Amino acid sequence: FLRIQKEPPTLQLKEPPPSVLEADLTEFDVASSHLPSEVLYMLKNVRVLGHFEKPLFLELCKHMVFQQCQQGEDVFRPGQPDTSIYVLQEGKLELLLTEQDGKETVMKEVFPGDSVHSLLSILDVIT
Repeated sequence: FLRIQKEPPTLQLKEPPPSVLEADLTEFDVASSHLPSEVLYMLKNVRVLGHFEKPLFLELCKHMVFQQCQQGEDVFRPGQPDTSIYVLQEGKLELLLTEQDGKETVMKEVFPGDSVHSLLSILDVIT
């Protein structure tokens, strides 16, 4: 009598190669670009934007608004429409969850170069 023992299958996390995650900036000649520095900053730091073709990216740029906030000021609050991509240039943002009792929990810290957005906010602009 022959018995084969098999281990139960295990899932292994596979990461895509870094080249898939990096923005393709070949269409944008950064050195001789006439784009404002803020636009180039966003292009370099929001990976998904670097995968768009140049005309689509330039169309998105028409919707860009630069917002300067003071310490303690809300950038957005729950219930507001999710139509923006926020890219932090300097300072630090805290994404807070406020409980019913008023207690605030830091869900995420955002540092320069990081962004706060959802796929829906990107799709909303391009559709």
